[in-house]
Amino acid sequence: MKINLVSNLNSFKKNYFNIAIGGNANLNKRIIETKHINLLLDPEPLENDFMNYRNSGLNQVLVKLAKKNSIGIGFSLNRLEKLNKLNKVDLLGKIKQNIILCNKYKVKYYIVNFNNKKNIKDLNALSLILGINNVDIIQEPIS
Repeated sequence: MKINLVSNLNSFKKNYFNIAIGGNANLNKRIIETKHINLLLDPEPLENDFMNYRNSGLNQVLVKLAKKNSIGIGFSLNRLEKLNKLNKVDLLGKIKQNIILCNKYKVKYYIVNFNNKKNIKDLNALSLILGINNVDIIQEPIS
């Protein structure tokens, strides 16, 4: 599978697996509305949560739209490894919330590892611990 990391929503490549990196809710919505993207990577913002609820970057409307447009949701292990312990806990909580939404609406979920240092069995074990029902693991370099 050839992977293309999309920096501009108009710069996708045909016959590639196009990955766009999310962040805030507006960017995530624009990415999910684009039908040429295959994977929304890291939709969780690193900024602080709201007072009464966690801001995971996705909601049920965006997840339903991702299902309709056949767009998968995923997180990058590289991003998780770079954070300190406190931020890692917050990010894992947001990831878990997004996994629950993706499981509920049957959206494909991906674990992406561009370093290729992890064993595939370890990543499958991580997906079981996080509760991901429908998971694909991507361990390929970016073109």
